[in-house]
Amino acid sequence: MKSNRRQFLKSAGIAGGASALLPLSAASGWNEDKVQERYAALDKIMKKPVLKREMFPEPIIIESLELLRDRNNTLCRVRSRDGVEGLAIGHPFIAKNSFPMFTHILRRRFLGKDARDLDELMLMKANRPVKNEGIPLCVQMAVVEFAILDMLGVIAGKPAGQVIGDPLRDEVQFYLGHHYSNLRRLPPEESLALMGRDAEETRARAIKLRAGSGDQMGRDLDNAPGRTEKLIRMAREIYGEDMVLMIDGNGSYSVKEAIRIGKILEEYNYYFYEEPIPWDWYEEQKLVEMALDIPMAGGEEEFGLHAFRYLAGNEVFQILQPDLFYFGGMIRTMIVARMCEAMGLQITPHISAGGLGYVYMMQMVGVCPAAAEYHEFKMFHTRDANGTMVPVESKTQPFASHDGLIYVPTGTGLGVRVDPEYVKTHKPVEV
Repeated sequence: MKSNRRQFLKSAGIAGGASALLPLSAASGWNEDKVQERYAALDKIMKKPVLKREMFPEPIIIESLELLRDRNNTLCRVRSRDGVEGLAIGHPFIAKNSFPMFTHILRRRFLGKDARDLDELMLMKANRPVKNEGIPLCVQMAVVEFAILDMLGVIAGKPAGQVIGDPLRDEVQFYLGHHYSNLRRLPPEESLALMGRDAEETRARAIKLRAGSGDQMGRDLDNAPGRTEKLIRMAREIYGEDMVLMIDGNGSYSVKEAIRIGKILEEYNYYFYEEPIPWDWYEEQKLVEMALDIPMAGGEEEFGLHAFRYLAGNEVFQILQPDLFYFGGMIRTMIVARMCEAMGLQITPHISAGGLGYVYMMQMVGVCPAAAEYHEFKMFHTRDANGTMVPVESKTQPFASHDGLIYVPTGTGLGVRVDPEYVKTHKPVEV
């Protein structure tokens, strides 16, 4: 199908870039009936419940929902009427500016509600005020959901992931996705040496690099002439053929330049090509996808469930990457995972560095259908938004990387204990 699409682009005179865009149903060669058939399947998935309500025969009324704050850092603490608590740490940098959404929009929509209705609370009531939609609201929705799932996991005696899905894997194979500033700012030799050091420490089998300037503007800029091409080639030479390599453009390129870089990635056998086009240029992204054979990945900036219906239904990416914070939590991410499964695609949930990001990622991936082989990991960074190390420990086996794998936490709830003295440094935000 790829070769047919490529031939179509050539005959239409738009290979390598286009100013006039075609509807995806035309550009992809799919007829309208085929597109509608795919959408119908996705619509059914979107209506299916996620939370395993059958695990909780009695109502679990949310008695209190607190936002705790220490300077730039926020925590969410939820307590049921029976006194069971759940705790989660907010987004490491967006939450500091969007916390009023927690107090003025979300809190009243959850208080007094039955936690067993979490699907409805996350998909409808919390997201109903359309003029407040977007990543700032979603990161607050996510921390509320994580805290509630932590509480529900404690009540059920299960890891949080297992109250929304079946256990599918007990360890996560990761790719290193950090050093993103260094990979763009430093000369390739220096940045690859830093990443190689961490790869040796963790025995990682996969590494993600960074292409272009990462400005999400599609201006074809690089931080130094030829730097990206040099980085692509040098990484393969340094790490060898056995290392799985992927690269993230963070919206650096136009269609024409994205395709040119993609051809180089194919030459050097890269695993996937992430977000070369600005994140919401989905028509242009489809043109890039049709022109290349390398799998395309994206979706981390998206906050709309219906948008993922479009991305999956039209196969704009082969690997979807909803961010567990930006997209508003695990329940919505599970719906996207089910979409991927139905459409023959894959998912690798994205997560920001800092806080407990890696914990949320592991809980999600442990129960995630259609999960890709590798998932983003930025080392065990547990610094909060203030730069303070979060005093956290696993309830069961300690957090560690072994041969590029991390065990999914098996303790109840999120599977972690946060030092109560650290929690006490955060004070409730008054409504």
